[in-house]
Amino acid sequence: MRSHGRNEKKVLLGFFLLLCGLFCAAAQGVAADCKALAEKVRKEQSLVAKRDLLAAAVKECGNDAEINYMYGYSLERLRKYDEALKYYASATALDRKYAKAFFSMGDVYMNLDQVANAVTAYEKGLNVEPGDKRAGKSLESARIKLKALRGESVSTEEAATVLIAEKSKERELTPMEATILRLLILFPGKSVELPEEGSDQLSLVAVRALNSPELKNAVFEVSGNTDDTGEKAANLALSRKRAEAVRDFLVENYRVDAKRLKVAAYGEAQPLVPNSTEQNRSMNNRVEFKRLK
Repeated sequence: MRSHGRNEKKVLLGFFLLLCGLFCAAAQGVAADCKALAEKVRKEQSLVAKRDLLAAAVKECGNDAEINYMYGYSLERLRKYDEALKYYASATALDRKYAKAFFSMGDVYMNLDQVANAVTAYEKGLNVEPGDKRAGKSLESARIKLKALRGESVSTEEAATVLIAEKSKERELTPMEATILRLLILFPGKSVELPEEGSDQLSLVAVRALNSPELKNAVFEVSGNTDDTGEKAANLALSRKRAEAVRDFLVENYRVDAKRLKVAAYGEAQPLVPNSTEQNRSMNNRVEFKRLK
């Protein structure tokens, strides 16, 4: 009887080990399939097709941090920001050291104007990868923007930091291009006359950038802006005159081709920072550059 009991235990133990082996093999197979799916997605060129592949992949590999991140990224590129956040959050929950997912969450929060959340996301990612320069710059910009949203004054340099961060979202900027896009020509009060400091900036920075080999054929929008005091129609006209003053200065004094400078007027519609303080309003009374081609 004892021998029979021992044999029965051996059979049960063997059966248990067999089940464990089958389970482990199946788990390895699933993991391998997820990697294969991720590789297949990377090779796909179409953004929509990539999204569809990932929609299927995330059902099979819901516990895979990379698949969740990739699906979130594809949704972000299609501007489905709320959905993208869901999958970035899943990626960070599955892997707390997935810095790239935290950084992407920060980018989406900035697009949604949820600046405080963006600051938190960038900080979490940088705790994992403190050497990431792009994320570091994004965090700096987000902190300045949050400062302005809270009604605190920001400096001209801080405003320029936000400006260049906004303009470099879609692509990397060359040093020379970043130089001219960072320019803020500030106009006091309701003035339309180019201030001396503004003419110095244009002479020292804009002319050199516009005549550089890498930008000699580039076309820029020269846009005028105001704060929110006064009538909208008057501010719109004021912003146009400011942009024209900057364009005319470059054309008349440095022979920059007028065809390369397209005047645009936005009035009070595009504040760089909230009009919550006098210093912030001074930042919004500006002319800036945007590359068109």
